[in-house]
Amino acid sequence: MNIFSLRLSVLAVMGATLFGCASTSTEPNTPVAPQKTVTAPAPAPIVVLKGVTLSGIVGTGNANIRVAVFDAQGNRNSVVSDDKGNFTLSVDGLVAPLMLVAEVAGHQYVSLVADPVGPTKANINALTDWIASGIALKAKFAGPEEMASKGKAPAVSANDLKAKTAALNELIGGALKEVHAVDANYFDPVSSQSAGVQDILKLIRHNRGYASSQGKRGGTSIFDSNFREISKFSPLNLAKAQAEQKEIAAKGVTRVFVAGDSTASNYDVDVAPRMGWGQVFDRQFKAGAKVKVVNVAQSGRSSRSFINEGWFDMIAADIRKGDYLLVQFGHNDEKCGEEPARPAPARDVIDIANLCTYPGNDAAIPADMSFRKNLEKYIALARKVGATPVLLTPQTRRSFKNGTIGATTHTWGKGKFPGDYSQTIRDTAKANKVALVDMDVKTMAFFNKIGEEGSLDYYLAVDPAKYPFYDAKTTGNRNKPDNTHMQEKGAEAMGHLIAQGLKEDKLPLAKLLK
Repeated sequence: MNIFSLRLSVLAVMGATLFGCASTSTEPNTPVAPQKTVTAPAPAPIVVLKGVTLSGIVGTGNANIRVAVFDAQGNRNSVVSDDKGNFTLSVDGLVAPLMLVAEVAGHQYVSLVADPVGPTKANINALTDWIASGIALKAKFAGPEEMASKGKAPAVSANDLKAKTAALNELIGGALKEVHAVDANYFDPVSSQSAGVQDILKLIRHNRGYASSQGKRGGTSIFDSNFREISKFSPLNLAKAQAEQKEIAAKGVTRVFVAGDSTASNYDVDVAPRMGWGQVFDRQFKAGAKVKVVNVAQSGRSSRSFINEGWFDMIAADIRKGDYLLVQFGHNDEKCGEEPARPAPARDVIDIANLCTYPGNDAAIPADMSFRKNLEKYIALARKVGATPVLLTPQTRRSFKNGTIGATTHTWGKGKFPGDYSQTIRDTAKANKVALVDMDVKTMAFFNKIGEEGSLDYYLAVDPAKYPFYDAKTTGNRNKPDNTHMQEKGAEAMGHLIAQGLKEDKLPLAKLLK
């Protein structure tokens, strides 16, 4: 008897025994309800594609890019795009739905096709990746990268894709009409053949988020030319984005790139008045000054993850001689967890693997885990092209004791490599002869003068009646202040202190400051 037959026999005996127990507990004249037979739904028929070809454009017309196509059963086919980014391949023998994956200049793009018939258009770019990201998250993947890594197309219907496409149109619908896209009213980036779509794609910056609870690359985000996220709260303004793109690229303009974390990053209007200093740093420059702040700072990043997730490379692609690179990390570099690491759901292992760096200059610290060595990568990046690097210590946390912030809030005291993150930045700046703005010291002095109660007007501690987002359950209201991040008044104050520090360092950029 084989295993399958044996399992059926055991189940039959168990079933008979259970029915016997049930009948002995039933009164003699009580009728037993008939058992209902539940029939499992028949699996969907597998349809092998015949006479189907996919053709499209990779990215913004990127040449010599390998496009891999995966079907619902994990079968694979591939082709390389031509010198204009076009590709065509047969998918006969594969089973729908299909998933296309391409790597373009360090960015992975994914595109999904539910039920192709005959010659089918299948572009693959930042917009198709945004749609694929929505499908991935719905399927409980951390993001499209994890979904693509399975090498198998997800179960997705044409209606699923249609719904995500409609959501995308909320973000770029106005821009589509501005470029007079012929299919603006029923736009689908996977199948669109409108030339105007390429104009939009050339303005968009694309990257993946970070799923902090899983330690994996998360959902897709798309940004305009100045690294502001395109969202339903901030849809793409094509004319503005094009003007800024020209301004950023113009000769004679000094660009100030900001690499940092959530204390500097941009925020959408739905979480107003929360702001990072990089979002409003342009207010520190004189009217008419030929300077452009390019804020690449990203929430939740450390000096290490900012590099590994590709933000560093995005700066490297744009920075040029005469520019400035302001680098401020520390808040997330400190996330080194307990040692030994606690098991899940604690984030210790994830944070050590992805975010944590160690302060100091101990030779035993692994190179990728060294805060100093990571900072030196930013210095080298700027100097390689003739730009000026400036290191900033992190701004203080709102940590008053007896009415005073008495010491740095950026230390690590556990494990083999305890130390002071702000001091590491000072030491790195000195060793590399780099300008330094000591924001840790400046902000401690500033808030000690303002006072504990007065500091609430700068940190994110707002009235929920005016800003309902920050209700009683959300950190950032007056009764439950966010002691790390700033509201608009605080972001402007941080920018002013940074401008003050740049003047103290007597950098040429100081001449453009108010």
